[in-house]
Amino acid sequence: MKKIILLLIVSFSLISCVDLFLDDDINYPDTGEPVTSFQINVGNNSAGGNNIVESSLGTYREDQSASFKLQAQHYQISKLERNQDTGEIIYIYQPQQDYVGEDYVEILAPTDSNGNRVFESKVFEFQINVGN
Repeated sequence: MKKIILLLIVSFSLISCVDLFLDDDINYPDTGEPVTSFQINVGNNSAGGNNIVESSLGTYREDQSASFKLQAQHYQISKLERNQDTGEIIYIYQPQQDYVGEDYVEILAPTDSNGNRVFESKVFEFQINVGN
């Protein structure tokens, strides 16, 4: 009987914590830094192939990385790559074949303003205009 009660207590404890572990909307502390905004114009035509654009987010230590807060909606390629030699993180975007319109991306990247390299971050916004 004690084992069943103990098992129930442990089960309820884990179930109550599941929302915490599945929460993708982590609110990192505000560093006070303004959002860095980029406006990108990219062509997209089937005759010349789709253009690929790259934007640097800057150079980061090996133990730091960037991640998507909001991924693009109309992409064939939308990814972050690190140059292993320099530590530079680059955002790469290619629109879907024959797509014309706008796309939007938000990327979180770490900051070291107060020495707390785990939780402090800044936001990079990309407003992408895809034309012919």
